[in-house]
Amino acid sequence: MGFVVTEFIPPVIQEKTACPAGTVLKIRDQYLHDLPEAERARLSLKENEKELVTKWQTSVFGPNNTNICSQPDMFSRPEMRTVQSKFALGLHLDGGKDDSCEHDEFTTPDGQTGIDNQEYRVMGCTLEMRGTDGIKGDAAVGMRQFHASGEWTQVILLHGVDSLENDPDVEVIYANTPDRPTQDSMGNFLRGASFSISTKPPRERNVLHGRIVNGVLTTDTKDIKLVQTWGQGGARDLRGNRSKYDFRRGKMQLKFQSDGSVRGMVGGYKPVWDVIQSASIGGVGSALVAGIDCAQYLQTLRKYADGIKDPKTGKCTGVSSAMQLTAIPAFVNDIPAAPAIAQRSAK
Repeated sequence: MGFVVTEFIPPVIQEKTACPAGTVLKIRDQYLHDLPEAERARLSLKENEKELVTKWQTSVFGPNNTNICSQPDMFSRPEMRTVQSKFALGLHLDGGKDDSCEHDEFTTPDGQTGIDNQEYRVMGCTLEMRGTDGIKGDAAVGMRQFHASGEWTQVILLHGVDSLENDPDVEVIYANTPDRPTQDSMGNFLRGASFSISTKPPRERNVLHGRIVNGVLTTDTKDIKLVQTWGQGGARDLRGNRSKYDFRRGKMQLKFQSDGSVRGMVGGYKPVWDVIQSASIGGVGSALVAGIDCAQYLQTLRKYADGIKDPKTGKCTGVSSAMQLTAIPAFVNDIPAAPAIAQRSAK
């Protein structure tokens, strides 16, 4: 069974209790917020706008022309607003292991407990993730474009499926493909298109073992890596800054749908720096144009880190994370598997 991934976005629950104080302030607004009331009122006057712009933009820079996004660990910033709700989507990752740090777990809206998603706790009130008035944030909109362009298109291939209800032994190949999805006039991916799995750099191929229970496929814990590309050129010609989705102790959980698609989550523990990688690559532009305080993000992520524990210090250097995934039927050719099959046949 083959599938091409059509949706790969941070799972956000739009509820008023998630961010009762509002979304995370942009740098300009945070600068004003931290001022004494009288000074805040003075700089908020239109005739003092130029002075305000100069002052908040100056706060972005440090000694030797450093800035809060290129060198975020060199700046001290107040903790950002975090998700206050007990509800979140994600996966149960720690399983009581001693390689995670103490943290509060979430509950899903349908009552599943033990959900680990500290990335959502920290980043879930940012405009990039949450958006406004129920509208998807920039992350959801932008990431769909990367899937459509072939930058990091993903495919899933299932081997040995005897039942979509219950099957104790399924091989799951979760990989990148160099092939671009075919789309209709509305930008929707077409079903039944053909894709090949390629491990040619920078692409990745993950082989996982899973089981199906009551129509839900869950894989065993294993590190998962996938292509991630940021800073793409205007010509959309694969010139971006390449990195990886690095899910440590990762897993997938997918539910088979009546229309032939699968929906669910993929997640694991991500190094905290990876969470702000895109903004950090953007450097001073992320701060001055997008108003992102990378130093604030990094410091808060480190505070709530719950995984990838350093055996020497006992501190966690990663956050539990999850991505919401939807995939539709496709023909997937596993090219790397062919030589291995030929070798076994020769023996």
